[in-house]
Amino acid sequence: MDMFSIIFSEFLSKAAGPSSRLWPVYLLITLGICFALYRRQNISTSFLQWLFPKAIYFHASHLVDVKIFVLGKIFSTLGLFSLVFFSAVVSKAIVSVFGGSASAAPLHPVWIAALLLLVSDFSTYWVHRIHHENRIIWPFHSLHHSAEVMTPVTVYRKHPIYDLISSFVRGILVGVLQGIMLCVFLQEPSFAAIAGVNACYVLFNIAGSNLRHSHVWLSFGRVIEHFIISPAQHQIHHSIDPRHYNKNYGEVLAIWDWMFGTLYVPQAQERIEFGLGDKAGNRLRQRHDSLTAALYVPIRDSAVQIKKALTRHSGASAATPKAMNRTPSPAKPPAE
Repeated sequence: MDMFSIIFSEFLSKAAGPSSRLWPVYLLITLGICFALYRRQNISTSFLQWLFPKAIYFHASHLVDVKIFVLGKIFSTLGLFSLVFFSAVVSKAIVSVFGGSASAAPLHPVWIAALLLLVSDFSTYWVHRIHHENRIIWPFHSLHHSAEVMTPVTVYRKHPIYDLISSFVRGILVGVLQGIMLCVFLQEPSFAAIAGVNACYVLFNIAGSNLRHSHVWLSFGRVIEHFIISPAQHQIHHSIDPRHYNKNYGEVLAIWDWMFGTLYVPQAQERIEFGLGDKAGNRLRQRHDSLTAALYVPIRDSAVQIKKALTRHSGASAATPKAMNRTPSPAKPPAE
């Protein structure tokens, strides 16, 4: 097999293999869920027209999604913007500093899998939330929220720098957990434990994760949605309605949103408009209308925020003692 064939095969694996939400198995299951919802709701139009409306799949926003998806998978195939090794580095650093103890009994793989899932999902919650609340890194996540229509491809509408930050934080937290397990229980996560974590994400994908970025409403009900984020809850997260701002940051588990006061559980199906909105809920002008803009605009906007922060800092340093003793008003998070 020549080099081109190897690279192309790796690209296909990244784009539509078992690790991707666009794996054909997941898509077929999603199709079945949608057909059940279609029959239950007695929709008058044909199934294919309802599921694949031209207004969505030929929308300019979706075409940008596709371009970002392809570029992202090329980067992933080439190993760019990836820090998958970082957790191992952190883990070994902790062991080298604190050493290990042979007194504790090893943990069962089920418990290790549960801990790894909790740590990974917890880090995802906070990476996501901080991107909303910090003006400097918000521009990189605003690309994702600028999608005006959503399809399963929209999950990959992410700036490479957002993925880099996410990988870095996950690597630290998962690496810390692995290091602690090595120090206390003298064991690394076994194949069974890793398989358990992967099985949880397989179940997550089977349960309609592709509908999180779509026009199809799928709610799990008020009780379950206090523990697991439903596709409907994530659609609410993308809403331009001010009632929905800064809600439902979780990926798999809703417990973090419930714990930290950002959970929104819908009473019934809600009409949602996707995209970026101002504080009053008015749609903002689309600024990521091409692949070039999608990559460049977030970097430029972040640089502007860094410059403003440095200006404020230099201004505070030069302020009089009286002015410095005043309690500043807290910075408001981005309205989007």
